[in-house]
Amino acid sequence: MLRNKKCRPDNMITNKNAFYNFFLLEKYIAGLKLLGHEVKSIKQNNANLNNSFCKVLNTEIFLLNLYLKKISSTNSTSRNILLLLKKQEIRKISEAVKKFSLNIIPANIFINKKGLIKLVIHLAKSKKKYDNRELMKKNEFERFSKILEPVT
Repeated sequence: MLRNKKCRPDNMITNKNAFYNFFLLEKYIAGLKLLGHEVKSIKQNNANLNNSFCKVLNTEIFLLNLYLKKISSTNSTSRNILLLLKKQEIRKISEAVKKFSLNIIPANIFINKKGLIKLVIHLAKSKKKYDNRELMKKNEFERFSKILEPVT
């Protein structure tokens, strides 16, 4: 059975810093308003979500600092990209950002079954240094406990 190339999980662009530096609370899936060369570069995995973030401006949410490598030339581009969400979702996100001082973090970009490019964003709270240290200790303890566990 052959899988559609557009649906494969290896065609996903992830933001690894988001999972390490933030507590991800609420998840939303948004469409992206892109130009032709941007779609082409995302489909060829020539994009990078590191250092990118989302911002609410007026009644719209924009993705900032998305790195896209141009296909035709050696220059790279970074521009503000409009996220396509419902008005209720935008209102809910903007209220949460104002009220609880949360961040809007892009987690990954994927291509759905219809061939549309989607972005997964999360409402997130930033981690402190001691949170990361505690998490590392916990993961290390679990790893060593699996190694030392007797095999039956």
